[in-house]
Amino acid sequence: MEWKIGKGNRDCVACNKGFSEEEEYYSAIFDEQGGFIRKDFCIPCWSNPKSEVFFSFWKTKVPKQGKHAQKFLNTDVLLDMVSKLEGSMEAHQRNLRYVLVLYLIRKKVFKFKSLSREEGGEHLVIYFPREDREFKVYNPSLKVEEIESITAEMNQLLNYPYLEHEATS
Repeated sequence: MEWKIGKGNRDCVACNKGFSEEEEYYSAIFDEQGGFIRKDFCIPCWSNPKSEVFFSFWKTKVPKQGKHAQKFLNTDVLLDMVSKLEGSMEAHQRNLRYVLVLYLIRKKVFKFKSLSREEGGEHLVIYFPREDREFKVYNPSLKVEEIESITAEMNQLLNYPYLEHEATS
């Protein structure tokens, strides 16, 4: 399944106020109609009670003109997504979880322990040192092109332009 995800906006989705240089705002991912949609909110609109239920969120900042956005990746956002995707039977969500886990293995947040073959397919057995626990991730047997496609769409969703190079190299 191909996701149609827009990049971050320069306006608040709730009040349409434009974000100014170095202004902080919240980005949230919503699972709507079988796909993920990113929405950006100014601080006042984020603080007001929301009727929508988001899948994941993070606080970010408009970069200073002429400077690139910070080149760090908030692993807590990715860990939250991995956790929330656990148990999902939807193919695109299982695929996303698998790619997120691969990325977090590469970044040494998770450690690969073994493969487990069970009824229903193959699973990666992953160790999470921070919580001293193991968990399983379904292996959808994605082709390299499919992983690259999901990674590119994660870049757009999370607005991390450097992620693609790191995940596929």
